[in-house]
Amino acid sequence: MSQFGFVDSEVSPSSDPTIRVDEVREISQEAVRTLLDIDLQTFSEPTFSHYTAAAFLQTGHVFTLTVDSGVIGTCVFMRCWDRPNDANLLSMGILPGFRGQGLGQRFLIEVLDRLRARGVMGVTLTVGESNRRARKVYADAGFEGTGVRYEDPRTGDGFVQLRVQLGEPILTALPTP
Repeated sequence: MSQFGFVDSEVSPSSDPTIRVDEVREISQEAVRTLLDIDLQTFSEPTFSHYTAAAFLQTGHVFTLTVDSGVIGTCVFMRCWDRPNDANLLSMGILPGFRGQGLGQRFLIEVLDRLRARGVMGVTLTVGESNRRARKVYADAGFEGTGVRYEDPRTGDGFVQLRVQLGEPILTALPTP
């Protein structure tokens, strides 16, 4: 295991051998800094703090996309409370200089395959309605709209929920209190 805490490192057979997907399983200052750095370069406002980045590393599933020059992308997942077989994709980011090359789609498909192998049956995410590039990446990976829409009360920006089914449910949903 590296100082970064990578495990399950493998190169997808259909990908370039210089591209690697890793799952981060340990909290380190380097891992927290990497999550924060990619987040700040990906989104118009910060998504994570040092605390939340460390919490996701400890309790979620964090995957990185690495090329020869280093980590260029992250995917952050948490299990869903009301659908215990599902995960929520909280954040996916690829550094600006690496976008538009199909890396995001390849990264996401590899990560979804790994989640499926672990028994995750579905993944849900929320994305900006106007973010056509991200919506195309998600659609190409099999995500479809759920009909749920949110509006940011500060800006009025719309967000839509997307979901991909990875397999058949094993457990039933937890009852709502």
